[in-house]
Amino acid sequence: MSPAASKLFGVGISGPALDAKERAILERFPPRAVILFRRNIEAERQLLDLSEEIHSLPGEPFLCVDQEGGPVDRLRGLAGPFPSFHAAARAGFARRAGELAAEACARLRFDVDLAPVVDRRLPGASETVLGNRAVAEDPESVAGAAREFLGGLHSRGVGGCLKHFPGLGRAEQDTHAALTFLPADEREREKDLAPFRALGDLAGAVMVSHAATSGAGVPGTLSRDVATILLRRELRFRGVALTDDLEMGALAGFGGLSERSAAAALAGCDLLWVCSRIEEYPDCVERVETDVPAHRRAEASARIDAYVRLLGQLKASAPPARHLEAVAADVAILRDAVAEAVARGSAEAESSL
Repeated sequence: MSPAASKLFGVGISGPALDAKERAILERFPPRAVILFRRNIEAERQLLDLSEEIHSLPGEPFLCVDQEGGPVDRLRGLAGPFPSFHAAARAGFARRAGELAAEACARLRFDVDLAPVVDRRLPGASETVLGNRAVAEDPESVAGAAREFLGGLHSRGVGGCLKHFPGLGRAEQDTHAALTFLPADEREREKDLAPFRALGDLAGAVMVSHAATSGAGVPGTLSRDVATILLRRELRFRGVALTDDLEMGALAGFGGLSERSAAAALAGCDLLWVCSRIEEYPDCVERVETDVPAHRRAEASARIDAYVRLLGQLKASAPPARHLEAVAADVAILRDAVAEAVARGSAEAESSL
């Protein structure tokens, strides 16, 4: 019997098809989710076959992708390039961007788009680190665009996820490479939290970042102060909390991958991501099974199950998936419309000077 803790994990695979070793691992330790990256995507037929194979694994994992548009555009080779979230929102097309991202996802049998980004766009910080992944500095503008994008996703039967809690807008380093710290400033903190507060229950899922917010310098994913006290008690979020990838450089000083997995679960994260080092995934499962109390594992599993039910409801009410060629044609139309609107806005701004 596989350890029940595998139900708390999402994993990535190495290439465009499951190899025998990966399949053996995933059959013995059935994850609750699988994520695909550009390394896994070559052609529509290949991806459909891979999606079907993943969905047929024990535990029937749901399938995720980071499809934000712009700098993070996993599907650009099949239906893109998609405009960035920043550009689409600036042009007033955030909902249409969400609709088309979801249509591409639905056609390729992804259940979840790990978007939108609701980090604030700030000069000298996220403007450099996140670039066009972030929409605006004003939290109301961020929340408005994210609500539209989420509405687009949901209307086509695809789930979303707000990221990166409690906000990377003031982070001056990329957590992929190093631990970064959010300056202590209560007013700015409240601005960072506002989109999560407004949209958490609508999305049903929040991704917790590795940024450190406490004086002790503990990454958010490993901090009970962030993943439980702030997220659950202060914001009263009831959905599922996902970690960012536990392999990222920000966690390099906090033990091996299995230690990080257990620490994140103990802190309050529900779904734990191991995105590349699948050979270490079994050790992570065993560590969580051993170190995390049964009641915490049950709580996390129940939240994930509730999110999966939401995905089922969204899918049941969605229209039939369109052919990818039709989606790609509409993505091209959107791309042109966004470029035209942005250029027009820039020209109007210059003429007013």
